[in-house]
Amino acid sequence: MKKIELVAEIRNTDEKLSDIRANKQVPWIVYGHHQEPISLKVNNSDMIKIINTVWKSHIISLEVGKKKISVLIHEIQKHPVIWNFTHIDFYAITEWEKLHTHIPLNFVWESEAKKLWAIIEEHLKQIEVKCLSKDLVDSFEVDLSSLKEFNDVIRVSDLIIDTKKFDIINKIEDIVVVASEPAVQKVEEPVVATTTETEEAKTKTTEEK
Repeated sequence: MKKIELVAEIRNTDEKLSDIRANKQVPWIVYGHHQEPISLKVNNSDMIKIINTVWKSHIISLEVGKKKISVLIHEIQKHPVIWNFTHIDFYAITEWEKLHTHIPLNFVWESEAKKLWAIIEEHLKQIEVKCLSKDLVDSFEVDLSSLKEFNDVIRVSDLIIDTKKFDIINKIEDIVVVASEPAVQKVEEPVVATTTETEEAKTKTTEEK
C-alpha cells in the first residue's frame, strides 16, 4: 500500500469557518479512541489530491507540527451546489487496535457469460471489514472468469480473503456480482384483418351510406 503524507495546521477555535473556506482551506478534525480531538485546517488543493488518490481504507501519515499521526478518512462533507469540501473528519489509528472500514473491490478478468451477452451486474463495490492497520490492503480482487453462464453469481463467500486477518462484516451469502440474462423485449405483430372481416367492414360502410 502506497504511503500518503499530508501536512496540516492547527486551527484556532476562534477562527470562523467561513474565513477558513474563503482562504481556500478545509476545516477538519482528527479524533480516535486514544487521540484527543484536534481541530485542523489544510489547503483545499492538497486535500483534492489526497481524495483523488486514496480510499477510506488507505492510511494517511498526517504531519501536524513535529508530530505525525496515522489516520483514516472517516467522513467527508461537500457543498451541495459547488461541491467544494466543507468539512472532513479523520480517525486516528493505533497498531494494536482493529479498524472498522470498507475495502473496495477490484473486478478482474473476463466473464465467459459476457460472450453470451449476459449483463454483468455488480451488487457490491466494497467489503466491510475489521482488521489491524498493518493488514490493510488497497482492494480485494473479484475474478469474473468464474461467471460462465446466465445466472452464475459470485458471493462474498467466494472471495479470496484471509479471514485470519479480516473479520468480514457482510453476510457471506451476499451477492457480489451476477451474470444476468438480458431481458427479451416482445415485439407485437401488427393485426392483419382477414378477408371475411374486410368484406364485412365494406358492407357495413355501404349500408351506413
